[in-house]
Amino acid sequence: MTSPRTISSKKIAFLISSFRAGGGERVMITLANTFAARGYNVDLLVLKPVGQYAEHVDERVNVRSLDRRRMALSLFPLMRYMKEEKPETLLALDEFTHLLALAARYLTKSDTRIVLRIGNMLSELFTRYEGLKSKLLPTLIRAFYKYADGVIAVSKGVRDDIIELTHILPERVSVIYQPKPRSEILEKAQEPVDHPWFKDKTVPLALFVGRLREQKNLPVLIRSFAAVRANMPARLALVGNGREEARVRALIAELNMEDSIELIGYADNPYKYMSKADVFVFPTLWEGMPNALLEAMVVGLPVIASDCSGAGPREIIAPDTDHQIRMKNGVEYATYGVLTAVNDEEALTEAIQTLLSDPTKRAAYAAKSRERSEDFDADGIIDEYALALGI
Repeated sequence: MTSPRTISSKKIAFLISSFRAGGGERVMITLANTFAARGYNVDLLVLKPVGQYAEHVDERVNVRSLDRRRMALSLFPLMRYMKEEKPETLLALDEFTHLLALAARYLTKSDTRIVLRIGNMLSELFTRYEGLKSKLLPTLIRAFYKYADGVIAVSKGVRDDIIELTHILPERVSVIYQPKPRSEILEKAQEPVDHPWFKDKTVPLALFVGRLREQKNLPVLIRSFAAVRANMPARLALVGNGREEARVRALIAELNMEDSIELIGYADNPYKYMSKADVFVFPTLWEGMPNALLEAMVVGLPVIASDCSGAGPREIIAPDTDHQIRMKNGVEYATYGVLTAVNDEEALTEAIQTLLSDPTKRAAYAAKSRERSEDFDADGIIDEYALALGI
């Protein structure tokens, strides 16, 4: 008879596509680091070992590169890994790694538990696939997700979406919010920023952090901010990069806002910018559980977010309300921040102007941000993950 495994001998695998900057990748690295710190044997499997986040992996985590240019070819090294290493549980990040893990487990007849982490609205992703993916991926997801041992949704809204699309039994889909390493974030937030806007406290500063892509709805933010700027001195900094950058720059120029809106680019440490801004603005079209919004709250930044599909912002900012409610227009000054209706530029203008012009209200929401962020501390949420992963 074999003795039960000790915590330190239990092997957990985390499967990601790359180390490129993204909220999901950051969460998986946080999970891997935290489990390794607790004494688990942790493997971080990466299909393509490229990207900025590689340096954030704890030295106690075993990084294993499957190193294939095409994701489909990663199936064979993943099968070999499962046969040789026999991890107790594997947590996969996105729809591509989900299907890869399920296929590898089936083909190897492995006993490894496969758990899928779903961080965004599948219904939204389905409408944005192109070419063969638009037909193939939704079909495969509906057919094979039910064979997973468990599914972790990052919000109640995402859970509702998963159940409706895949018909997975509700009891097999748990909701676990994003874990945030608060002490690490607060330490990095103290680093200086070599940019005059973040030092000049005479002009209030709004901030966006995230990828510059369609989902983030930046044209609405820029037009709304231009309306704010017509009424008061203010500045807006955008931290991040992405395929929408040219469009964003063109709109800023069209509105003659070059002196008031600036693109900072990608920042390995966005927290130092967050801690020195006055308001965080997040006008996204849909969102599961936005990492940047939570991180802004950790450093005590007042937040404004859209009441979007996926319910993530509402669940963070107004947790005592019905997550299925969506505002059609206007502003909601909620318990832990401000919500505005999606695409309502007038409402977003009002919310930004109200907080930038009212230091007392900003201070009150700053305190609420810090208070709410404690609910997302990694040390507490990791226990929920351990339960969901069956370890």
